[in-house]
Amino acid sequence: MSAPPSAELTTALDVLAAPRRRYLLATLLEREDTTSVDRSSASKRLSMERLAIDVTTVEHDCPIVTNEQYERVHTDLIHAHVPRLVDAGLVTRRTDGGETTVALAEHPIFESEWVRSLLADPTGETLPVDETTVNRTLEALRDPRRRTVCAVLSRRRGTVSVTDLAAAVLSREGGDGTRLVDVTEPECSSVSAALVHEQLPVLSDAGLVEYDAEAARVALATDAPQWRIDWLTEGPLADVADPVRRPARRNRRSDSSGTSDGATTESTAADAPAPTASAANGDRMLWTLARPRAERAAGGESSSPREVASLLGESSAASEQQDGPST
Repeated sequence: MSAPPSAELTTALDVLAAPRRRYLLATLLEREDTTSVDRSSASKRLSMERLAIDVTTVEHDCPIVTNEQYERVHTDLIHAHVPRLVDAGLVTRRTDGGETTVALAEHPIFESEWVRSLLADPTGETLPVDETTVNRTLEALRDPRRRTVCAVLSRRRGTVSVTDLAAAVLSREGGDGTRLVDVTEPECSSVSAALVHEQLPVLSDAGLVEYDAEAARVALATDAPQWRIDWLTEGPLADVADPVRRPARRNRRSDSSGTSDGATTESTAADAPAPTASAANGDRMLWTLARPRAERAAGGESSSPREVASLLGESSAASEQQDGPST
């Protein structure tokens, strides 16, 4: 699965990295109205007061909040988050008779399954990581270059030097026509410095990469719990997830094959028929000879040539008695 277009993805991550904006959008999305003829909004309109109450209850995970908690969120929504969402084209704001209301706008990011999945659980309650890790991950991936770093590292085995990573990042950012040999040393040095001071520490703090600052080497954290978050691997990290998951799938298939073969072998041995007391002497002899020599010796059942001949004779006699005299 390929990642969403870069500009749309950057907008979505920039908006969703802030927890209160996620809570606000999740609250409005719960009131999505697909039947309205008013295409200026995609959800029912909520007053700023009602919206602030709902966001505060989500933030504190409690249906009852204090006036102080409410006022703090209400002020933050009015002066910071709602204007930011209006500028991004994600919500509409309307003031009528002194009351300001907000509703979802028609925007393509709300058609993305990964965005809707994230907003269905904005606090990350059902995820294998806590909300702090969700916030750090979204914040880390806001920057397109950090996503490029993850994409480059996903195609490398083991650790790579920061210098080599910088060259690969420049080549990838330059498009299909840019080769590694086209990257100049000054360009590489500049990007290396940015990686060391801006990009890698943030990605490391989010748990997405393993960065050794002293050795100046870095690798993708392929065992990070984020790889088990579907909306993350189907959205922001879609280009990274497949190379990361492919070795794991091969290992699972290998383990499954080994287990299956072992089970088949055990089943075959367990299902082998055991000799019965009523078996003919010839059958008993053939069963004995089919067993490994060491096993027969350990069980005291080693047959000498004379014993074998005797058994064969007894078997022939038994057969003649059953079939009757030949004519």
